[in-house]
Amino acid sequence: MNDDLVSWPFARPRPGDGAGLLDIAPEYRRLRERRPIVRVRLPDGGRAWLLTRYPDVRAALADPRLSASTDPLHRHGGDAATRIGALAHTDPPEHARYRAPLDRAFGAGRIRARLPSMVAVVEERIAAMAAAPDRRCDLVRAFAIPVPLRIIGRLLGLPDEEHDGLRQAAERLLTIGLDPGEAGPAAAAMLAHMRRIVTARRRAPRDDLMSELTLHSALTDAEIADLGATLVLGGYETLAASIGTAVATLLEHPDQRAAFLADERTRDRAVEELLRYTSVVQYGVDRVAAHDLRLGDARIRAGERVIAFLPSANRDHAHHSRADDLDTGRRPLPHLAFGHGAHRCVGQHLARVELRLALPRLLRRFPDLRADPDRPAPVVRRDRVFGGPDALPVMWRDSAPGADERRRTPVRGA
Repeated sequence: MNDDLVSWPFARPRPGDGAGLLDIAPEYRRLRERRPIVRVRLPDGGRAWLLTRYPDVRAALADPRLSASTDPLHRHGGDAATRIGALAHTDPPEHARYRAPLDRAFGAGRIRARLPSMVAVVEERIAAMAAAPDRRCDLVRAFAIPVPLRIIGRLLGLPDEEHDGLRQAAERLLTIGLDPGEAGPAAAAMLAHMRRIVTARRRAPRDDLMSELTLHSALTDAEIADLGATLVLGGYETLAASIGTAVATLLEHPDQRAAFLADERTRDRAVEELLRYTSVVQYGVDRVAAHDLRLGDARIRAGERVIAFLPSANRDHAHHSRADDLDTGRRPLPHLAFGHGAHRCVGQHLARVELRLALPRLLRRFPDLRADPDRPAPVVRRDRVFGGPDALPVMWRDSAPGADERRRTPVRGA
């Protein structure tokens, strides 16, 4: 049987060879067509079942026989002081204890109330870019990182001066293969900081999410600290990767960029297409079989690991026509960029709103934004849970006047 194992993950195509930044390996299409559920060998020598087709991935994410209580990347050792990730790695019904207060906090009405502050963050960063004397910058560091970091930080009620330290901790904790000797202390420090925030909010509540969780949920202080750390990890890193990849993708496809800006009525549809096409969860979603079960033609035994590979599912030609093409005007079909089932991304509404706010404002302010030919082309970091460009060097000749985009770029669904 070992001779039949496929070594995984596959290498991404190199952009210099004619591939786009976010193109996935051609092996996934072959697997979808011939061996959609396949046993793979992992870099650490472990084994797993890899799911590559849309219907199989979607079904697996909602299958209660597949447990999320794996040994996750977000947990560093068995000590409660270094354990992050109960939201993502707890099964129903226990999972609902963590999920319910966040579903309320991230609902459409709550996000709508915070739109002015989110717009202000986006416009602050655009103004800072426009002030660059040489009209060049690394868009990842100048825009894709600070926008979601500042938004989630302020939503949680974390002081602005702490955001950069939290960013550094998040980047360490979301690095694949991080040494436990480094990961454990980093996780412990983040959780200890969150527990101090919880203690402070119990004494003096504010208008922020940490106060709401502290005062209006049945969670313990340790559980609230875990959720706070989880939201920093997911709310910043995923959106930074999504903004960076979306801008890079639109720069690669100038016709799609023009269409994206031309018609506000189809902009929501375009954002969904960008989410489908980029799929930043680059190593899929881990599950473990709680019982013997059958998925398609595969017999999976209890205890075996299953990886639902979202990028391949979102490029499944049987579900999306011309799935390897970016088409911001296509009729939208359900995608799996935010997962599915009980563990679907709790911040998906916030993520959509951030993209709808940030992308048109950025591209209208810098109408000739383009890749900087004097700097190395961006590559996707393979050592991160979420696959965004390591850097995105850009340049522009001029910027449009800082018009009030709040009137010109409505955000539907907020």
